[in-house]
Amino acid sequence: MAQHGRRLVVVTVFVALTVLGLTWPLLHQLYLAKVTHGSAVDAESTITDYSATYRIDAEGRLTATEVLTVDLPAFRHGIFRFFPAADPTDPRGRLIPTISAITMDHQPVPVSYSWRDDRSVIVVQIGDPDVLADPGLHTYSISYTIDGVLVRPPSGSGAFTSHAGANRAAPSATFYYNAVGFWAMKIDRARVVIDLPGPSGLVQCAADTSGVTPCGLAGAGSERITVTAANLPPQNPVTVRVDLDVPLPDRAGLPWSVRFDKILGRSVSTVAVAALLSALAAAAGYVWARRSREPEPGHPVMYVPPDGLGPVQTVYIVNETVGDHALVATLLYLAERNVVRLSGGSRRWTITGAGAPEQWAALDPVSRKVGEALGVTTVGEVFRANGSVKAGRKLSEATIELTSSCSDWADTEGLMVTARWERVGRIAVGLAIPAAVAAFWGLFTLTMWGLPFAAFVIAGIGLLSTGVGTRRTPPGRGVWSRAAGFERLLATSSSEDRFDFSARNDLFTAYIPFAAAFGVADRWAQKYRTAVGSEPPTPGWYPVQRSGSPAALYSSSGFRGFDTVVAASISAYRSSQSSSSSSGGSGFSSSGGSWGGGGGGGGGTW
Repeated sequence: MAQHGRRLVVVTVFVALTVLGLTWPLLHQLYLAKVTHGSAVDAESTITDYSATYRIDAEGRLTATEVLTVDLPAFRHGIFRFFPAADPTDPRGRLIPTISAITMDHQPVPVSYSWRDDRSVIVVQIGDPDVLADPGLHTYSISYTIDGVLVRPPSGSGAFTSHAGANRAAPSATFYYNAVGFWAMKIDRARVVIDLPGPSGLVQCAADTSGVTPCGLAGAGSERITVTAANLPPQNPVTVRVDLDVPLPDRAGLPWSVRFDKILGRSVSTVAVAALLSALAAAAGYVWARRSREPEPGHPVMYVPPDGLGPVQTVYIVNETVGDHALVATLLYLAERNVVRLSGGSRRWTITGAGAPEQWAALDPVSRKVGEALGVTTVGEVFRANGSVKAGRKLSEATIELTSSCSDWADTEGLMVTARWERVGRIAVGLAIPAAVAAFWGLFTLTMWGLPFAAFVIAGIGLLSTGVGTRRTPPGRGVWSRAAGFERLLATSSSEDRFDFSARNDLFTAYIPFAAAFGVADRWAQKYRTAVGSEPPTPGWYPVQRSGSPAALYSSSGFRGFDTVVAASISAYRSSQSSSSSSGGSGFSSSGGSWGGGGGGGGGTW
């Protein structure tokens, strides 16, 4: 149950991180909206003349050519042009340009393309990054097409300061666009010619909301509109709206707004593929993890531990891990077997060798390894657990020896074997985690490509559980059954599994190291109290202060105090190695303005 609870917590954390990894572009956009207080202004450059021709066909396709004469200052490479993908008249629509030609001074020029603001704006950088342009006048020509520029009326709100013509009937289509975009430099003169697929109705334009910067209109009622403006300040677009009495063409759209393009892209079929891959990855992870679980054998109550096993071996064959308190339990076991003597108090403990060679030889190999690691296998040899770095180093080495010797013992005795397919699964999950992080960060452009990796990790998280990668053999399952039955004796109440302490009083203290290894010493003591009606006996091999009582063994001054001192020593050593460490606790615990047309964009110099 504890392992299941930990797994649930890990899954919850991974799900939360997956949601964050998938949707961080939305949070990033909120951040950009909060910190952006205005667009940059290029006071050193000037567009002396801006001329554009927009041709709109009956299918709603815009074919545009913009010709800019730019007075560049020194130390500039060229200009850039940006196109926002969002359509302010339709959150499902996109206005994506297809660039057909770009020249500088009527000659080819290096051009690079990039997306910014989470794939909501495409930037066209014009100029050679390795060459500075000569200061002075340069003429740039940009030709492109955009589909879907005709929208359904009454789309295109805003305060228009100039009006011309009139609608003879309710319009069926509208062209709503920034005829002049948000350019970072001032514009001396601007002239835009708009060829329409039919005669215009009401034509409106605005260079600001007050009319301080006027815009001129000509050709209202015809298929060609001319828009003019002069002395435009930096970042000052000219927005035009033209009503038309022509059939409204179909427009491509997506089920989501441009805010989600960094997450989902611009293809429904691609999203479907990502969803399918995520489902398949989750299914593969779940099945893989499911098959890695060993079915538990029956474990009737056992009144003795498996023959020849020390406390840590007993825990290891049940849980495939030595547990959090293996070292302390082993030291208690060595004291109970009279091969060491324990002495000390709340902050300092001394472990003194007391066993003859034949006594050490009779112990299980795991417990013997701990004695060897601490150097107490000879009578009179002393090890002091005093919270020092030196003591912590030896205790850390003993812990490592303990863990490796358990694995070696299980392998040598033929109790466990390697499950290669499970280990491959562990590796797959281990590789999927950084792959998901990289994909969410943008390795594959869209954050949704992190979902298949994350789904595999979440569904297959059980592959990272303790014990995955090894399998108990038939003999190992037999030992597992007996060890788990013994754990049941130690951990369950007397009403469920009665133990005749009156006839086996000496076994209570003998089993304390095993209860400590399983982390159930409190329950083992409570079981004695419930069955006998008195405090459990004091083990002769564990020092108790004269002023204390047997009950004190299970308080902070007893076994818990010993555990704390050992943990503090290890922590001191790990801290000295510049690693973050935790003492682990006790094993005896019970617990633009407001207006602006679609598209248009703008630009500046670089």
